[in-house]
Formats: sequence, C-alpha cells, structure tokens
Amino acid sequence: MSEDGRDPARRVVDGRFELETRLGGGGMGTVWRARDLVLHRLVAVKEVRPPDRDLAEYDPEGARMLRERVLREARALARLDHPNVVTIHHVVDGGEGTYPWLVMELVTGGSLADRLERGPMTPPEAARIGRGVLAALRAAHDAGIEHRDVKPANVLIRPDGRPVLTDFGIAAIRGTSTLTTTGSLIGTADFMAPERVSGHEGGAASDLWSLAMMLYTAVEGHHPLRRGTTVATLAAVLHEDVPPPVRAGALGDVLMGVLVRDPAARPTADALDRALAAVESGRTGPAPTTSYSLAPPSGPPTAPAAHGTFGPTRRRPAPGPTRRPWGARPGPVRARPSGRRRGRPPGPAAARPRGGRRRGWPRWCPGAAGGGPRRP
Repeated sequence: MSEDGRDPARRVVDGRFELETRLGGGGMGTVWRARDLVLHRLVAVKEVRPPDRDLAEYDPEGARMLRERVLREARALARLDHPNVVTIHHVVDGGEGTYPWLVMELVTGGSLADRLERGPMTPPEAARIGRGVLAALRAAHDAGIEHRDVKPANVLIRPDGRPVLTDFGIAAIRGTSTLTTTGSLIGTADFMAPERVSGHEGGAASDLWSLAMMLYTAVEGHHPLRRGTTVATLAAVLHEDVPPPVRAGALGDVLMGVLVRDPAARPTADALDRALAAVESGRTGPAPTTSYSLAPPSGPPTAPAAHGTFGPTRRRPAPGPTRRPWGARPGPVRARPSGRRRGRPPGPAAARPRGGRRRGWPRWCPGAAGGGPRRP
C-alpha cells in the first residue's frame, strides 16, 4: 500500500485509488469518495484507523482485532450478491501490522440517518425502506451471516430511493470464531436487541428487532428507549417496554409485533415482509403476530375449547331437525325440537296415518297406529 502526499485531495492508495472527498467517518475510520485510476470510475474507500494511532504499541490485541474485523467485513460482503447489499470491489492489505482498506461501490444518495435529519418518514415510505433492508438481511441470513448493527447510519440510499445495507464489520459469520472480548460492547446500544445486550449471540430474530427499532425511529422522529447515557440506554432496552408509536398508523402494529423481548415470539422474515408490503401499498392487513382477545365473545354462547388448545372457541352446533342416525360415530349432540316424543318416527304429524297400522312397524311401536298399545 502506498500513499502519496499529505493533501487528502492528492492521496493515492495502492497506486490506484485517488482520494477526493471525505464522505463520513467515526471512531474507527473514514470513508472517502475516490477515483479508480485504472478503471476510471468513482468508488468508496473505507480507511480503517483507530482513534489512537499508537494502539498497536500499547494494545496489540486490540489492533489485531480491529484488523480482523475489517477483513471479516470484506469476506461477508464478498459472499453476498444482492441489490440491497453494498458491493465490494477490492481489498488493499499491507500485511500484519497494518490496517486494510476496503474499496466498495459508491452510493451517492446519502444515508438513512441523513434523510431522517430532514424529518420523520411516512409509514408507507418507512415500510418501503424496511422491505429493502429486510431483503438484504434475508440474503445475509441465508448465507449464514448476521449483521448485528442495523441502524440508520448503516443504510445508504441510492438516487432511485432503493436502500443498501452496508458496514458488516461486526457481522457474525457461521463457522468463524468470535471477535468479541470480555466486557466489550459489539454494536450500537440504541438498536441492539435485548438478548444481545444480555450477552447472548441472538440470531436472525435479533437483526429483525434492530430493523423494527430503526423503522420506529424513522416514523416517530425519536428513539423510544434512548437515554442520556449508554448505560441508561442499555438498562432501558433490557427492562423497559417499548411504548406504542403514535405516528406510525398501520405500521405501528407491525413494529410492536417485532419489538417483543422473546426472540421466538417475533414473526418470521416472510411474515414481516408481507406485513410491510401491506403498509407500503396502503392496504390494511393483520400484524405479523397472532393475538388473542381477553374480552368476552359477543353473540350466541359458544362451547368451551378443548383442553390445551389456543385460539377462538368452537361454536355449539345449531339445533337440527333430526337426531343422530343409529350406528353413527359419536359427535356433537344436537338439540331435539320441542314437541317431539321419543320413539316417534321423523316427519310431520300429518304424514303419520291415524287409525291403522303402518306397514313394517310392530304393533307395540307407538307410531304403528294412533295411540296403539305399548309393549309392557
């Protein structure tokens, strides 16, 4: 890796990528807009630098972990080929003791965080963004990758409005060793699922929590569990319930169905996508979870449900005109209409002959003749 000059506008990485403009950055590096001098195209170059450039001297383990995270992001992105996942072009690696550079596609529409600085989103707009990010997460989960840091800053917006998920630096990749250390916080406290705050790896359902919390923030204009400090925010995520949104409309039920503490109770990605599609199109559909009402049912009384079952109770069958046929299998007992005597053959009274015996009926049967003698 080579760098020419100190002026950012004149720096050239690896003799090929000329840095032009700083696009953004954080505590662990900077993202530049650069020009590929070989292919003559614009790219995004991610420069990874720790806040303290002497980190490798007093904390070599921390420097090694940072380097591994960058390479892990490159491997994760290389395994994904999806229109809603940022594309990686090249890795510039100078070997041990250096920090790699990632060369990725340039997404010029800014991030979702930049969009939210202009104000909240409408529920259909947020649902559309959510479906795009969900599609990226489903592709990652199918490849054995969990993102673990879904938040507005990691969602880029293409000029046509399509979202692109980026920053897989702390992704959990199936079959690789973990990069966490004791006491470390991996992820953003605001958007971490409760199980990950508790120290569990979580899973695909944990990424869905982060997605739902991001959409909640997008439509409400504020984060419901963010507090003054990171510790207070983590405590709120662990112990406080998420208040129902007030601006989300039909999207509110969808989000509240995901923002539950039990990962097993959250909907699947397929069910969540269908619910978001209904909100995006303006159709009102059920939330991606099943709820049971505690209010007493209205209308005719119903028979109790069988023991150990859930859901709506079965109604008692309506009274029928006839009894159960002889020899039939046991089933619901139908009510017998009033005014009919046991043993009288079915049918209207006018059809029964009076004064004479009906053919085929024994003399002792009450229906053989009107009021005939009964068998003792």
